[in-house]
Amino acid sequence: MHLYSFKFQHPKALRYVWLVVLAPVACMVPAVLLTGDNVALIIASVIAPIVIGFYLLFTKGKAHDEISLDNSGFTSAFFGRVPFNEIKAVKGSSLFMDPPSMRIELNSGRKLTWRITSKGSIYNSVEDAETFLRFTADLSLKMDAWAPKVQVRPSTLSYEKAPASEQLRKVVKRNRKPALVIPIGAAFALLALVRTCGKDWFKRDEINFAQIAAQQEKKYQSNIGEAKAVMSEYLKRQGAHFLYTNDTAARAELLPDINVSDPTGIAAFRHTEANRELEAFIENPDSFRIQTVIIAGDGSVKPMRGSILNMNDSADAQLFIRFYDPLQRIAPPRIRGGAPVDSSEFPVFDVMTGIPLYDTLKIGGAISESFPAMHMMLAQVRHRTSFRVYLTGREKDGIPETLFRKAVRELNKQLAAVKADTSGFVVKVYNR
Repeated sequence: MHLYSFKFQHPKALRYVWLVVLAPVACMVPAVLLTGDNVALIIASVIAPIVIGFYLLFTKGKAHDEISLDNSGFTSAFFGRVPFNEIKAVKGSSLFMDPPSMRIELNSGRKLTWRITSKGSIYNSVEDAETFLRFTADLSLKMDAWAPKVQVRPSTLSYEKAPASEQLRKVVKRNRKPALVIPIGAAFALLALVRTCGKDWFKRDEINFAQIAAQQEKKYQSNIGEAKAVMSEYLKRQGAHFLYTNDTAARAELLPDINVSDPTGIAAFRHTEANRELEAFIENPDSFRIQTVIIAGDGSVKPMRGSILNMNDSADAQLFIRFYDPLQRIAPPRIRGGAPVDSSEFPVFDVMTGIPLYDTLKIGGAISESFPAMHMMLAQVRHRTSFRVYLTGREKDGIPETLFRKAVRELNKQLAAVKADTSGFVVKVYNR
């Protein structure tokens, strides 16, 4: 059981804003009628409710919560017991709620709101926001593990709202990334640098950006080393994972889903976001989703994920398959038939999808149905020597080695059906 204690803004605190805004107007007319031309009393009647409103906003608006999280729900000292099966929807930050604020709507219609800001305020500290971030990340992991294992099929008549666990996952992912792009992204990066390097900066007459970039690079390399050590220990609990491919130089690794993008494009800030993410992983690796990443023979790196074809599937066991051809480029539809263009600017052919296994006795059917015209896709192995196939699975996704090798045999049958040569394919087992 995990415990989280933090302060936040009371969800009903905003009602005192109306006291500040409307009370002066409501009090002014009676004050004029009762006091005549007594300006002092009129001013007092207007100011008094404003002062009272701000006082209540500041004092009554402060709230504290202590949450215990378990495998079937969580218990909030402020809101009470909340089972996972009662959660209908999850919403994150918005125009009126700073990140990492969150609102949970229950099946009963009741709404639980934690207003909290990562920058700190009179209602919460930065540490409170970090604690709340850990709570939302751990809650997402718990809900993913708990999520009812039912088959969800796409509807041709209507669009279904994403399940609460998926909504929460998106909220957590959005909270981990920069809220806005340049130039706001640059401002946040600058603030982060000021916090770590500011004292040294202001000792000089000029800011040495080359030195700042060097410091960030050094910190990044240190964090990478520490994260690798943490991951090495963490991998012991992840079980084995597997790869079947005709790219014999490729390898599959388990890595945390860490955002290492550069939102600013400024050299001095290049590793700011990566350092923040790495330090969060080092402190709490359980809050990050571990994913299988393919490092292809040509050096390209790609995490294995599901596609829109199976985004809502919730099978206990799941494989992933990727088709990649670095020498084949896809022309966007709007360009086909137009004037000649430089095809080197087109995206490389690289697609993937998940293969949910609801019935492990029918793996062949699951593979063939996971992608439209799968037989035509597999036929590319015979027609193009540069065409690569990557099939992955791991024990954490319900795929033991015996089941993975069975999937390999089924895939080989389908490759043989289109006369593709499988002699160059290899099976690789990791972390056994």
